[in-house]
Amino acid sequence: MTQKPTPSSADENFKTEFLKHYLSVGIGALGKKDIDALVMHLLDKYGYDNSVPLYKYPNQEVSALLKAPAAKIKQLRYEAGLKYGGRVEDQAKAKLLTALSRAVLEIESKKVCLVIEDTLAKNWLQGQLKNNGLIFDHSFNTEIVKVESKGLFLVLGQFFDPGQTEIFRLAFEKLEKEKKDDQLRAEFVKIAKAFATEAAKKAGGAVLTYFGLYGG
Repeated sequence: MTQKPTPSSADENFKTEFLKHYLSVGIGALGKKDIDALVMHLLDKYGYDNSVPLYKYPNQEVSALLKAPAAKIKQLRYEAGLKYGGRVEDQAKAKLLTALSRAVLEIESKKVCLVIEDTLAKNWLQGQLKNNGLIFDHSFNTEIVKVESKGLFLVLGQFFDPGQTEIFRLAFEKLEKEKKDDQLRAEFVKIAKAFATEAAKKAGGAVLTYFGLYGG
């Protein structure tokens, strides 16, 4: 007789969390749109068939895997974050740090380029920049947010440890004086990643959890 495979802990967690949300409003009450968003949330969090959590993959790769247009995956992830992802600010802060840990510096303009596929996080960041009267640019690619370093440091200091942000700012200014072109770009990547990792640890709680989940 064929032995049934033992479910993994991820599979069990997927099932438990799905039923918790699905039954919270009564069986059959959750609409298709909400169920799709919930499944997307759980796939991102746990993966499936012993895969890694899907949040480690960009929209295009998940699109091919799940056989759905990339635009639909992007929208589902946005709805999943709003409905099932916990506090929007915690998610957005973690995703900002994740993007910062992979950020690059434009040498000529001294603008920091952040690749943020996630609509929720991008809207949150742009909102914070607008609230501070800062200008950002995503004219060439809506998933790339370019912001001047001074503006970025201002926002970081408001939501993360000010002392740590100041250390990051001073290290950046020192690099600007001492390094040129490729050296400046390479060293910026190192200090940005180091700041993002330490800022997530210091923030703790949900921010650190999300930062780990999103691949920071």
